[in-house]
Amino acid sequence: MIQDPTIWRAVFTGTTPLNLIAAVTQSLADRTPIPRDPSRIPGPARDRMTVHTRHVPAPDIAFALERRVSALAARHRPASAAPPPPLSPSPRRTR
Repeated sequence: MIQDPTIWRAVFTGTTPLNLIAAVTQSLADRTPIPRDPSRIPGPARDRMTVHTRHVPAPDIAFALERRVSALAARHRPASAAPPPPLSPSPRRTR
């Protein structure tokens, strides 16, 4: 029987971007609770954490979903490019 099973592991190499390492480290240090569906948490992980459930009103969920969808849609909108300037004939040299 495994006494201390590894739940997950992250490996960074010398080519891992520093901003990614910083983001992962910051996320791991954040003490804010992470909302998760208790039925989807693997067994070994459940033994190492405290799970609290609470009921959230449906309108709050709908608002959060709308906000998330809007944020994702904004990330994937193509940037509106200015129309190219009209082509004009190049000035000619006179003699």
